[in-house]
Amino acid sequence: MTLKTSGQPSRPDEFVFPVHTRTIAEIRYDILNQVMTVVYHDGRLRTTTGIQGSAMLRILAQRPLERSPFLLQTVI
Repeated sequence: MTLKTSGQPSRPDEFVFPVHTRTIAEIRYDILNQVMTVVYHDGRLRTTTGIQGSAMLRILAQRPLERSPFLLQTVI
């Protein structure tokens, strides 16, 4: 998978989820290391480790993402 949303290509073990909110540009998820990285529109990055795939699906299923309790508590 080679999506270029933040200017950085994704690795084979990484998924990139474009997000259309006021502050978040995309969410990257490293499957092997279970690391979620939130990329903000201004270029900042926030990384959280130990995120299982099922938790990522619950996070991405929320609309809007900026109101996600998990993101508010751990990343934003």
